[in-house]
Amino acid sequence: MTGQSTPEPLHEKSYLIWLLGFICFFTLFEGYDLLIINLALPYLGVDFAVDAKTLGTAVGLINVGTILAFIPVRLADRFGRRAIFLTAVTGYTVFTFLSAFSVGLYDFVAYQFFARMFMVTEISIAAIILTEEMPARYRGVAVTLMFALSLAGGILGSVVFPYVVDTDFGWRTLYILGAAAAPVLLFYWSKLRETQRFRNGAAKENEVPLLQSFKAIKIVFQPRFRRRALAGATIWFTVNAWSSSCLFFFSYYVTNERGWDTAAVSYALTLAYSLAIVGYATAGPMLDFAGRRMTATVYFSIGAVAAYVCFSAQSAPIITAAYVVVLGMHALWPIAGTITSEIFPTEIRATANAVVNHMIGRIGMALAPVVVGALSAVLGSIGDAVAIISLIPLVCLPIILLTVKETKGRELEDIQA
Repeated sequence: MTGQSTPEPLHEKSYLIWLLGFICFFTLFEGYDLLIINLALPYLGVDFAVDAKTLGTAVGLINVGTILAFIPVRLADRFGRRAIFLTAVTGYTVFTFLSAFSVGLYDFVAYQFFARMFMVTEISIAAIILTEEMPARYRGVAVTLMFALSLAGGILGSVVFPYVVDTDFGWRTLYILGAAAAPVLLFYWSKLRETQRFRNGAAKENEVPLLQSFKAIKIVFQPRFRRRALAGATIWFTVNAWSSSCLFFFSYYVTNERGWDTAAVSYALTLAYSLAIVGYATAGPMLDFAGRRMTATVYFSIGAVAAYVCFSAQSAPIITAAYVVVLGMHALWPIAGTITSEIFPTEIRATANAVVNHMIGRIGMALAPVVVGALSAVLGSIGDAVAIISLIPLVCLPIILLTVKETKGRELEDIQA
């Protein structure tokens, strides 16, 4: 025995299957909540009497909440994965519901700011839970499946959109429906367990005063972790900047610059979210068989080109087809989550992911919409602005390849050895 690997499984098979289903269910609502601001954006502009530049700034401010997710994600190394995950699900459900009752742009931004903070916390801790609990041979597939279920949320939002947007509540109905996860959360709250790997290493973290534990984030930048920190930060900044520019402005772009009606937007999004599952279904096996580096290269490259075509084209079929590919390439989220969850040791995994994803990487999610809004004012087109920003993966990919080492098929303990 080398003593490097932890015996598996850590839990009985039935619990692991339930755990995957439980987490995937809430990821579905995360995908739904992420889509509906895309759908609502043109109507927000009308109801709140603001232009594209102002909406871009508003989306950027909302996404600052994803940076502050650093705080609750960081606390997962002290208070546990379970407590922070359940708090996050509760938080984003409540603030999504409150968003439906916004009276102006300011309170809408405030509600969505906190909803986005809790939503990103939930998805980040969920990835850590699955990384720590699932056997190595299924880890990449499990994390990818979790992110893939967000597509089901997108399909749900796209399907109900044309039926609710012309009602008395209009776009607000989309946010009311976002609270539908609450009964399931209450019913299964007590069944979720703390991860075994956290329990094995929690005592040392809890001995440190809370304020001092936050100061301990500097360990991520120590020489032994510096290369991993650069890799993680670059990956997450790239994914966030590319994703936020593609996701948040599609409905606004095709409605205001290509003349699409509600039915056309619903059809395109439903088709795109339905077919994009192919990208996610391919990512899991690619991670575990082709490797992390190769998978990241393929998805970053295709994603950048597809987004550029989508936001530059005039033809509706080309725009729709390109957006199918764009959504499929959003499997970059589980790819990034798998890579950055693996490269750091268990005792600092949540902290390190909070630093590289939320403190640094999420700056891309906050900055990109603001840049898109400002650039659209200069170019006179949201589509042209997004097309330019969407090429950022091609700029950052060389840095990622230089800093990321291959980890496929290895136990977490072996990676750190």
